[in-house]
Amino acid sequence: MHIGVKMIFGKTAATDIRIARALAQRGAPGSFAYAMFVGLVAGLSKLFDHEPVKVGVIFGVTLLIGGYRRYLSANMEKDYPHDPQRWALAFQLATFCFAICWMAFVILVLMTFGPGWEMSMTLIVTTGLASGGISALSADARTVIPYLLMIVGGPAVMELVSEGPQGTQLSFMLVLYLLYCLLQGRIQNQHYLSEAAQADLLEKQSCELVAATREAEVANEAKGLFLANMSHEIRTPINGILGMTDLALATDLSVEQREYLELARFSGGNLLALVNDILDFSRIEAGQLELEMVDTELRPLVGEIIDSLVKVNTKVGVPVHWTVASAMPQRFNLDRVRLTQVLNNLVGNAIKFTSEGEISVLLDGRETDDDVWEISGQVTDTGIGIPEDKLGTIFGTFAQADNSFVRRYGGTGLGLAICRSLLRTMGGGLWVESVFGQGSTFHFSFTAKAMQERSQVVVGQVDLSVEQPSAHELSVLVVEDNLVNSRYVQRLLQKKGHRVQVAENGLLGVEAIQDNDFDLVLMDVQMPEMDGLQATRAIRLAEVVSECHLPIIALTAHASAEDRERCLAAGMDAYLTKPLQVTKLWKIMDHVREETPLQASSGQ
Repeated sequence: MHIGVKMIFGKTAATDIRIARALAQRGAPGSFAYAMFVGLVAGLSKLFDHEPVKVGVIFGVTLLIGGYRRYLSANMEKDYPHDPQRWALAFQLATFCFAICWMAFVILVLMTFGPGWEMSMTLIVTTGLASGGISALSADARTVIPYLLMIVGGPAVMELVSEGPQGTQLSFMLVLYLLYCLLQGRIQNQHYLSEAAQADLLEKQSCELVAATREAEVANEAKGLFLANMSHEIRTPINGILGMTDLALATDLSVEQREYLELARFSGGNLLALVNDILDFSRIEAGQLELEMVDTELRPLVGEIIDSLVKVNTKVGVPVHWTVASAMPQRFNLDRVRLTQVLNNLVGNAIKFTSEGEISVLLDGRETDDDVWEISGQVTDTGIGIPEDKLGTIFGTFAQADNSFVRRYGGTGLGLAICRSLLRTMGGGLWVESVFGQGSTFHFSFTAKAMQERSQVVVGQVDLSVEQPSAHELSVLVVEDNLVNSRYVQRLLQKKGHRVQVAENGLLGVEAIQDNDFDLVLMDVQMPEMDGLQATRAIRLAEVVSECHLPIIALTAHASAEDRERCLAAGMDAYLTKPLQVTKLWKIMDHVREETPLQASSGQ
């Protein structure tokens, strides 16, 4: 019978902890119901006056069984995991004992009073117990079916064998009720199993989601490590190419040689821009893009960006006008590198796509909170414009208005996607209005905190084509394992009149510092034997005894905000990234000559 029941109804308490938990929770409230109904019916029918001993025994047994099943229910979570079969068998036996005791009580009532009102009252209570049993036990078909057969089928058989037509009628009614109870038990069991299956599915999906989340986190960490390594490995040779090209251009060259090197430098700059776009896009996808907020004068920054774009695009044939509203503060706390990147992309695109007319750049803003400004800008051109059906796609990754092989304008299609992501990170956005053949206006916005006014500091550009010896030469140690990069920095510093020594790794750098007096150290980060961070810590530890402080500048291709923080935490005084921005290096060396504190600036 158990095999057939299991085939029809599915899992049992012995094989599923959820079923056992449902039996314990639903069965606990009715554990003392049988003793209560025995006492109630016996009292109303005066059965206790006729059969006090038998009624007392049935009442006592049901009370003991009720206490035992209540104990099983209360300790299910503790006992079931140790021996599921034993707990399930004990619960079933206690339930079946309830049914047997009640059958014995029904027989006692029938034998004492016959098929009278006492028996009718008893059968009414029987139907109530059966209904309650369906609700409490339907989670386990192996328990509920035998229970119903005993508690309803037993009285039906007794009424059938009793004398008189009333007993036959009651028996027929009980049989119909039994069939109804079995049907309800099957329906509720299937409903419970369906809910259990859904719970299984949700649990499985939850586990899969947790596993997928962990895999995504591991993949994200691996991607971040890959980006850091790629940033270093790609920027390092580009730094060497651009640096050595600049040094070559500073020598006596023929016209033809200079043309070739200038083309090489131009191509190297384009390669660097492409690498930066791809790395930025990858950082954005990996959720590793962080802003580096610095005190910035907005108007000079915008002017420098526009001027540099016009100088680089020597063939630009239209005027470029820019305006920063006079009502705006002079200084803001913002990520100047990312804002420069946005304006370079938007204004650079306008220059590329505009052959006649003009280009205008406007920045305005309004204060939204205490010193917090919502800055809005627009870059308007009179260029080729964008077809209406392309307006929704140009901000996609690797998307361009013209993707054909015969398009006039190159590019990766990442610039606008990166700009939109950057501006969203800065608390704003980017959108476009355009009429094909008449021009476009790119609108952008971001938020920044206004800073207190202070005097403007202007840093001039350094002309590498003229060797300008320093008024105060410094002794500089360059710790760099890449031969091309070390040679470039060495020649660059020597042309300025500084004394330079090179160490090929951090360990040799530490040893060189122990044997010589240096004014400044330019320290790479990723090196064999001992990396730049370890070398810096070793130098700072030795300084505890000497009570001296040697300025150490990170000069590395690792260009993320996390890399900068690691360098500064290791004890470095400032942070420059490759490809080297020479003006920033000269500014830092000016601080060293003047013995003024270095700012923990970045050379990105």
